[in-house]
Amino acid sequence: MIRLLSRPTIVWLLLCGLTILSVAVAEGRWLRGFSSIVVVLIAAAKSRLVIQHYMEATRAAKHWRFLYATWNFFVAATIIVGYAMGMRTL
Repeated sequence: MIRLLSRPTIVWLLLCGLTILSVAVAEGRWLRGFSSIVVVLIAAAKSRLVIQHYMEATRAAKHWRFLYATWNFFVAATIIVGYAMGMRTL
């Protein structure tokens, strides 16, 4: 069986699709106050894809994969919590 697309190409197309989705969410009016949170979540998903597929973290030791996932989660959570706290003061 012939593979039409390689794995890096599929991941790249997925990253492009997620980028278009984040632009649509940011420019659209249908999520209102939650659009920034959704864009940060999309960015976290994209960074996870890049770390796993382009930095080849799937071949790394288990503790490094855990560290990458934890870092990704805490960065996204910190941005979202900071945004939410800033929205409360307005």
